[in-house]
Amino acid sequence: MSIKKEFLYNLLIILAIIILDLLGDYIIFDKDIFSSSFTLFLFKTTFTISLLTVYIINYIYSVPKFLFKKKYLQYFLAFIGMILLFAGLRFFLEEIILYNITGRHNYFFDVPLSQLISNYAWDSFYYTLRVCLVSAVVCLFFRYNENKEEIHQLQIEQEKAKLSVLKSQISPHFLFNTLNNLYEELYEDKPKTAGDILKLSKLLRYVTYETNEDFTSISKEITFIEDYLYFFKRRYEDNFHVQLHIDGFVHNQKIPSLILIHFIENVCKHGIINDKNRPATITLVISDHILELKTKNYINTSDTYTGQGIGTKNIKQRLEVIYKDSFILEHQKTENQFEAYLKLEL
Repeated sequence: MSIKKEFLYNLLIILAIIILDLLGDYIIFDKDIFSSSFTLFLFKTTFTISLLTVYIINYIYSVPKFLFKKKYLQYFLAFIGMILLFAGLRFFLEEIILYNITGRHNYFFDVPLSQLISNYAWDSFYYTLRVCLVSAVVCLFFRYNENKEEIHQLQIEQEKAKLSVLKSQISPHFLFNTLNNLYEELYEDKPKTAGDILKLSKLLRYVTYETNEDFTSISKEITFIEDYLYFFKRRYEDNFHVQLHIDGFVHNQKIPSLILIHFIENVCKHGIINDKNRPATITLVISDHILELKTKNYINTSDTYTGQGIGTKNIKQRLEVIYKDSFILEHQKTENQFEAYLKLEL
């Protein structure tokens, strides 16, 4: 759903809340703000402003930031903060600004201070709870429909990918059988070449078969990256200057398939990798819950650099579907250097 439509629906819901509130005043308390005194209208306006402030904060920040991520303690603290905000804003508008205009208080100030504070506190709790419940349900509804659309789109893409694999199954089988035959023929006479063929076969097999799942182990992705870089090193021999650093402990952590290779491919295809004075660097830092990838390279000016091209856009869209906002993807391009940074929660 577009932002424009979501805004329009929220506006209609807010108007419905205001109308129901006015109707409740009219039925229960026999108060009609349009035919009663102008002072009542002003007090109702300040009350509505306070209520809408809490609605917007809860909808835009508290629910997506805490409730949807199951951070219930943080949401509870945010809820307490919204109660205080509602009470403070309402007190400022009603008892300071409107009092100076109308000379009237909304509450009886001749009661003990403790009772006055209690009245404000209970009122603020009730109205904040009510508006937070409504805004949370509305936000949940929109995010649910948004997720349904994204899941449906992913299912369509997955079916397309499966169809593509089925169409091309004969060719990979033939290719792998041919590579295996070449490996066996060369194993005795040219073991180095035979080893390269085996490595190439493993690399192609991984891309063709083992990435059908959405997630794969980090250890397999690292092996794939090392094999990918190996063939560039074979091409450039001693003139290959890409430094790969892997820090951390790798065990059963999972990441989306073929996410990392996009950044490695950008370095090797569009960066300078054959100048020892300007080496490219790839740093992968892994912990139990965080993965960080940093790449830095000098830009090959003879090539059209596509660091921000279609591939990067597709990677970002895929990460947004999987991780929502629990990832960081940044690019920085200077006159002759390009840097990329990716951070994922595992």
